[in-house]
Amino acid sequence: MNPDLSRLVLDHCPEMLMLVDPGSLQIMVANASAANTLGYPLAQLEGLAITEVECALQSVFYWQDVHSGQQLDVRDQEEQYRLCNGELLSVRKSIQVLEHEGVARLLVRAVPTQSEHVTEDALAQALSALRATLESTSNAILVIDVNGRIDSMNRLFGKMWGVPDEMLYWQYDTRIFDFIVACVEETELLGERLRAIMDPHETRDVLHLHGGSVFEMSARPKYLGEQITGRVFGFQDITQRMQIEHDLRESRAMLEARVLERTADLHAVNAALQLEKEQQAGLIQRLEAAQNQLIQSERMASIGQLAAGVAHEINNPVGFVNSNLGSMEHYLQALLRLLSSYEQAELELSAPTQQQLLLLKQEIDIEFLRDDVTELLAESLDGLKRVTRIVQDLKTFSHADEAQQQWANLETGLESTLRVAWNEIKYKAEVVKEFAGIPEIECFPFQLNQVFMNLLVNAAHAIVERGCITIRTGHDEHQVWVEIQDSGRGIQPENMARIFDPFFTTKSVGQGTGLGLSIAYGIVKKHQGQIEVKSVVGSGTTFKVLLPKSALGADAA
Repeated sequence: MNPDLSRLVLDHCPEMLMLVDPGSLQIMVANASAANTLGYPLAQLEGLAITEVECALQSVFYWQDVHSGQQLDVRDQEEQYRLCNGELLSVRKSIQVLEHEGVARLLVRAVPTQSEHVTEDALAQALSALRATLESTSNAILVIDVNGRIDSMNRLFGKMWGVPDEMLYWQYDTRIFDFIVACVEETELLGERLRAIMDPHETRDVLHLHGGSVFEMSARPKYLGEQITGRVFGFQDITQRMQIEHDLRESRAMLEARVLERTADLHAVNAALQLEKEQQAGLIQRLEAAQNQLIQSERMASIGQLAAGVAHEINNPVGFVNSNLGSMEHYLQALLRLLSSYEQAELELSAPTQQQLLLLKQEIDIEFLRDDVTELLAESLDGLKRVTRIVQDLKTFSHADEAQQQWANLETGLESTLRVAWNEIKYKAEVVKEFAGIPEIECFPFQLNQVFMNLLVNAAHAIVERGCITIRTGHDEHQVWVEIQDSGRGIQPENMARIFDPFFTTKSVGQGTGLGLSIAYGIVKKHQGQIEVKSVVGSGTTFKVLLPKSALGADAA
């Protein structure tokens, strides 16, 4: 390679790079980032001993070992670099042993860590402020994460419920849940609320403790963007308030009784009081009707939660039913073969016996049964396959956390996402798929499914009555692309520059958070890709997601 081009690439690397001779410990080659950060002229830096830059005690020992012939890789180690003016700079460094023409060299890569410490300090301050807020509230607070474990709680929670110190100290999640459930009369209700972590609705209930106290419980989902990451429970002791209300009701009843006694001879006043009583009765009747509606709504919400739980449990019975039907298919084929053998042997039977068998075959319509039972079994197996695919699609789409990239086919992900979002789309648009058979790419597939979900749902929402959503795919030598086009309202030109901004939305209040496209943009950027948008007001909008075929290709680009 041309040396000038090599130097150009080296000097445009943001990391500090230094190539060290293990024999002399001299810096053989350094890039502009290293020279500028350390404050040395490049020519002076290339010739210094690495020990004049790295001054931490552990580094002194390391370079002594290198000089003695022991050469080891180092990864993400905290270090102190001495600048040209004598000041110290905190960095994080890595050292890699390289070979060039049979000779070992050490490549040192380093980045300053000051900005990282600033971020960590800011995060610590934010967490401290959040903890202070939790402790200063007059309500007991319990936060449960998406896995059903306790994320945090304030001191008032343990004090109000009387949770033993041992449980609080070791934070035994299950024992704490069982303890507070056992404290109330509404054990089933509280148990359901604690398990309904993914419920998107807010709930409010009244709990009666065995000791006579009354707690008001409110619960609402905790979001990260548009995804539910847990549930926040608040408990308020309303025992005194309930007692006051009870005393007021009793006082009112006593007062009414005294008024009736003292106005027995005042018919005019009695008539007025009677009218007031009838009005109150009507009000109570309306309140009772409203209360009945509320109870019915709560019952329907409970049924919905139960249905969601049943859906999660579908997978197991579907598995063994599918297995049983498969076995039944083999058994049926064997029985049909046996029946055919019996039919071939009928000629050897006596004439009366043959006549009886013929009448029985005509009575049960053996030929119809032979064909229909096979078709029924095939239809049952096909129906089970559909149920299995729907459950698998939901489980696949909910797989949000991915530690490493993997090779995946985006067209398969699009099909799965379409099935999950179909209930949102089918009433608004016809879906046209123009897939080009793109190759697999190295990516986080479930995160990309979230991108496709946001784009498809936005496309459906953009269509006023009935329209069309077209999904196209394609690829070239370096990248693949997915294009989602709708025939909706389009985007106003003045909004085009802001559609990826967090919290920007043109939907009505309560209809959207303005985070869908922002999240999609972040995921695509994480893959070193890009999103292109074309829109014509009144005709529709096209989003095009372009992604590199591999992480290595993205780095090279």
